Amino acid sequence: MLCAMVRWFDAHCHLSDLRLSPLPESWQCALREACILGGVTCASFPETWSLPLPQDLPFRRAYGIHPWCAAHVDDASFDALDAIFRNDPHAIIGEIGLDGIRPTPDDGEVQRRVLRHQLALAVTYSRPVVLHGARKWGALFDELEQWVAKLPAVMIHGAAFAPQLLQRPLFRHQNVWFSFGSDVLRQKRCTAVALAAAVPWDRVLIETDAPDRLPSDGAVWISERTGERLNHPANLLRIGEALARLRGVSISELAEQTFLNGLNFCSAQR
Repeated sequence: MLCAMVRWFDAHCHLSDLRLSPLPESWQCALREACILGGVTCASFPETWSLPLPQDLPFRRAYGIHPWCAAHVDDASFDALDAIFRNDPHAIIGEIGLDGIRPTPDDGEVQRRVLRHQLALAVTYSRPVVLHGARKWGALFDELEQWVAKLPAVMIHGAAFAPQLLQRPLFRHQNVWFSFGSDVLRQKRCTAVALAAAVPWDRVLIETDAPDRLPSDGAVWISERTGERLNHPANLLRIGEALARLRGVSISELAEQTFLNGLNFCSAQR
């Protein structure tokens, strides 16, 4: 598939990752060969905020405090994050949210406090937000109800919740996008598959979550730093093919629509 015919947007990945830093030229070539001509790359842990990326990389950068490290941040971290958004008018906020995979022992109160602080930053600086809600979708949406009308754009990353939740009032807002990853390749994950078929066409995004979330039988990248098996950018095409079949559209239609949806998410303003 030639890039002159199709262009892809990876809505959620982590190119600012200690396993990739500095981003190898071979990885940049892989992005080009996969026709990934745009995307959002999240630096979701304080130690990754300052990692360099090539200046010509066509990705919007996002910065945030992931719920996995919420219990380990302090006021200095919040001040540093505030400075990033004050100095970079293009920076997105993410990935932030609530998590039930590695819950904090206080029933999530620390996670909620850190999430609210960052949502307040998003309102102050009018920035799009990338949200994480694994195994905490209901609690995340309870929090989001109070903020969604004040935010320019919200991306539900790794969307895999019951489609019935789309009836919640927050999803009546037109500033919510839904990003689908390797879950749509696994038919046993029927929740993600059903949701991917139900959300509005103009708010569908696709993601690799690379270098994490390597699909079974997917293309593998071996880290030059650690020797780990990592998710490869080319797997975005596999996800796109699966979603195109699910939505009953051609690969080129899916690629172009999700590319435009990604640009709309990034450029949304309040």
